[in-house]
Amino acid sequence: MKILLVEDETLLSDSIRSALVQEGFSCETALSFQEAREKLADKIYDIVVLDINLPGGLGFDLFGDIQSMDSHPGVLIISVRNSLDDKLRGLNLGADDYLVKPFHLDELLARIRSIIRRRYPQDSEELVYHNLSYDLATNQVRVNGQELKLTHSQLRILYYLLVNKNRTVSKESLSDYVLKDDIDMVDSFDYIYTHIKNLRQKLKKEGCEVSIVTMYGMGYTLKKSDGN
Repeated sequence: MKILLVEDETLLSDSIRSALVQEGFSCETALSFQEAREKLADKIYDIVVLDINLPGGLGFDLFGDIQSMDSHPGVLIISVRNSLDDKLRGLNLGADDYLVKPFHLDELLARIRSIIRRRYPQDSEELVYHNLSYDLATNQVRVNGQELKLTHSQLRILYYLLVNKNRTVSKESLSDYVLKDDIDMVDSFDYIYTHIKNLRQKLKKEGCEVSIVTMYGMGYTLKKSDGN
C-alpha cells in the first residue's frame, strides 16, 4: 500500500512516516498544499492522510485532485479543527474518516487499517503473486506450494515488496522498514544489497515466477519474471 502523507508540521510528519514504514507501508510526504497537488497529479496512491491547515491552501480543496485520480484513494483527515461543521464538510467531500489532533500513532494506524479493510477487502490472510505466496499468520513463504526458508530480514524485504508489488520502493524506505531502530548501527544500503542478492537467488532457484528488479537510481520493485 502506498500512502501520501500531507502534513506541514515536520516533526509530526516524520513520526507518522516512520510509523507507517515500520508497518510495511510505502509513504511519501508533502509539506504544503502545492507540493501535495503536484504529487497527486504525478503519482498513484492507495491512501491519502490529509491535514486541513496547510501552507498555501486548505486540505479540503485537494479533494478535487484526489477524486480525479484513477486509483480513487481512501482519505483520512487529520486536523486540529474539531468542529462538527469541519468534520461534516470533510466526510461529505469524500473522506473515509476524520481524526482530531492530538492523537496516538496506534490510533492513526488502526484508522488506516480500517480504511484498507473497507476499501480493499481480502478473503484470506495470505499475499499471493503468481506462484509466490506469503502466509501472514505463520510468516511462511511458498513457491509452487513448497515452503521457502528465508531469514528474518529476507522475510521483511519480501513482505514490503509484496505489499507494494508493481511499484518502485526506494532504498531508503526499504532500509527504514527492515532495520527499524538499528538503521544507524549498520551500513544500511550494503545490508539491503546483500539480502536482496541472496533473496533473488533463492526465488530463482525455486522457480519463482516473480523477481526483484532494480530500478536504477530509484529503488526496487517486484515484477513477473521475463520469459515466464
